[in-house]
Amino acid sequence: MSDYLNELEAFWDEFSEEYEAIQQESTFPIAEDLRDFLLEERLLPCQTFLDLAGGTGRYLTAVQQYVEKYDLVDISEEMLKLAEAKVRGNVQLIKQEQETFLRQNKHSYDITFSAMNPALQTKEEFLDFCQASKDWCLILRVVKDEDQLFSSYEEKNPDLLLNERYKKFLNELGIPFYTKIFSYTKQEEISREFFQEYFAEDFSPTELAEITEGTFGGAQQKNNQQFLTFELIYFHVPKAYNENDF
Repeated sequence: MSDYLNELEAFWDEFSEEYEAIQQESTFPIAEDLRDFLLEERLLPCQTFLDLAGGTGRYLTAVQQYVEKYDLVDISEEMLKLAEAKVRGNVQLIKQEQETFLRQNKHSYDITFSAMNPALQTKEEFLDFCQASKDWCLILRVVKDEDQLFSSYEEKNPDLLLNERYKKFLNELGIPFYTKIFSYTKQEEISREFFQEYFAEDFSPTELAEITEGTFGGAQQKNNQQFLTFELIYFHVPKAYNENDF
C-alpha cells in the first residue's frame, strides 16, 4: 500500500477501541431501525450483502441473520478484530483497501451498503461503489447533528452535506433513487464546568466567559437536547448500467 494508505490504516487501528466504545454508548437504535425498514421494503432477506467500510460491525448484528453471505470490508485490522466478536453465521471479514476491493468485485452483491464512509467522496469512488452491486445500493449518512448548547459555537461538519453530493451524481446518471429519514432526539444535563472545559482551547478566556454567561446565566447546569438525523439513499442499479459499467 502507499504511504497514505498505511497512515490511514494506522489511524483507524489506533482509533478502533475508542470508536467501538462510542458505538456501544450510543442510545440511537439506527441499526435496528434500518433493518426493520429494509425488511418492510423487502430488500431483506437477500443472498449477498456488502458492508463497505463496515468498521467494528455496527450494522452486522442487526442484519446478518437475514443474509446468506455477508461480507464486511475495512482497511483496519483492529476494527475487524472487534467486529469478529459479533459474527454469527456466514460472515466474511475482509481486510482490504476500498478502491482495490471494489475494482475486483464488480456486480458481485445483491446489496452494497455503506454507512458514514469517509472514503466515499468523489464521483469515481461513488461509481465504483455502485458497480459492486447487481441490484440495490444503500448509502446511510448523518445529515443533521445539532444540539441546543454547543452547535452554535462549532463549525458545521461538511460531511453532513455528502448525501446531497450523491444525489447530484445520481441525477447526472439518470438513476431514480429513494430516501428514508431516521430522526432521533436525546436530552442530558450539561454542567457549566464541562461546557467551559469543552471550549477551553477554542476561545479566549474573555470570549469563553461571555459565551458561558450567555448560555447558562446564573445556572450551574442546563438541559441540552440533541437532534440527530440519518438519511438513507437507496436505489436500484439498472442492468444497462451494470452491463456497460456506467
